[in-house]
Amino acid sequence: MSIPRRDFLSGAAALGILGTLLTPEQLRALQDAQDQNAQNEAAQEEEELPHSSTGFWGGFYDQVNPNSPDYGKPAATRGAESLASPGLETQYLHYLSDTKQLRYATAIDKGELLDHDGDVSVSILMNQFRPSSEDSKDKNASQLRVDTTQNHPFMNLLSPLAWSAMASLRPDKAGQIPPLDQLGFKSDQVMNSSSHILLTQGSGKIAVNISRAAKNSGFVKALGVMVEAAKMAAPFVALPAVSVPAMSAFSEAFSYWENRTQFLINGNLVNAAATQQAMDDPELHSPLIGLMAGDYVVVAKKDTDQLQAVLPQLRIFQGYLVHADTDLNQPMDQVLADKKIPDITYATVRVGVNPIETSAPAKASPAAAGGASSAKEKKKSGKD
Repeated sequence: MSIPRRDFLSGAAALGILGTLLTPEQLRALQDAQDQNAQNEAAQEEEELPHSSTGFWGGFYDQVNPNSPDYGKPAATRGAESLASPGLETQYLHYLSDTKQLRYATAIDKGELLDHDGDVSVSILMNQFRPSSEDSKDKNASQLRVDTTQNHPFMNLLSPLAWSAMASLRPDKAGQIPPLDQLGFKSDQVMNSSSHILLTQGSGKIAVNISRAAKNSGFVKALGVMVEAAKMAAPFVALPAVSVPAMSAFSEAFSYWENRTQFLINGNLVNAAATQQAMDDPELHSPLIGLMAGDYVVVAKKDTDQLQAVLPQLRIFQGYLVHADTDLNQPMDQVLADKKIPDITYATVRVGVNPIETSAPAKASPAAAGGASSAKEKKKSGKD
C-alpha cells in the first residue's frame, strides 16, 4: 500500500472514518488544508526526522487483522526490533492508590483482576503528559496516541474491533505542556468514542505511543482543522469503534501524511487481561499486562533504571509523578520541579473496568471495586 500524503482523503478507510466525525463542510475544510499542504511541499523542504512513521504503522495491526497473512500467528507479535528504537519501548506501570505503590503492570496478580467469565467494558482516558527537560527543548507539538483492539471478534461473526485516540499538544509560551484536564480531555463528550471499549472474553491489546511530528506536518494541520470544526480546546480525535482492517488502513494512510517523526515512547500492541479468566487464556502470549481500575504510567524502556531507583518513593498526584517527601501544598509547577522526581518523559492514563452482565452476576475483586469507587470519590473531592 502506498498513499501519497496529498491523496490521504481519497482513501476509503480514511474518508469513511472521518465521515463519522465531521460534517461535509468540515471535510471540505480538511480537503482545502490538504490541497494547500500539497502546494507547499514543492516549495518547502521537509524537516528530516529520524523515524519513518509509515515504516512503523504499516504493519502495526497485522497480528489482529484477518486480512493479514500474519493474523493470529504468535510470531506476528512484533518485537522490539520493529520499533524505531528498542530503548523507547513502552513500559506500563500501575499505581495502587491504597498502598501508594507503583509496580509494573506485568506484575499485577491474577487475584487482583475482575472475577468475571465474560466480556468487559474498559475505558482508557488520557490523563497527563510530562516531557523530560531534554525533550522539552523541542517546541514542536507532541502526539499522544492510545490504540486498543479486541483479541476475539464480537460473537465470532465480525473482525475484531479497534479504537484509537490521538491528541496533539504544543508547549505554551513558557515552554510548558498545559495540563490535559484544562484542555477538556476528561470531558465525557470529548472522550465518548474511546470510553466504551468492549473487550470480548475479558482481554484485548493496547499500545501507547508518543511522538513529535515535523513543523510542517500535514497530520498536525489535519488535527487542527478537525479541532476547529468540532470547536474543541486542543487537537484531539477519538475514533469510533471500527473493524481492525479499517483502522489499519486509516492508520497507515495517516502515517503517510505524517511521513517522518521523532518517537519519544514507542510501543507495539501488547496483550492485556482485565479478568481472572482471561489471565488463564493460554493464547495470550507474553508480555501480558493486567488491566484494573486506576492510574497507569507509561515510560520508555531506556528510563526504567532511573525510575527504578526511586520507585518506592513515587506517588501519583493529579495525574503527575511526585515524590513522597514533596510538599503538595505548593503550586503545581513547584511540585513538579522537585529534583527528587526522575527527569524522564512519561504520560499517565486512567483506566476503568466494568463487567458486561449476562445472566449471572460478576464478582469484583476488592482492589478492582475499590479502584472504581475511589475514582468517583476523588472526582468529587478533586484530590488524588
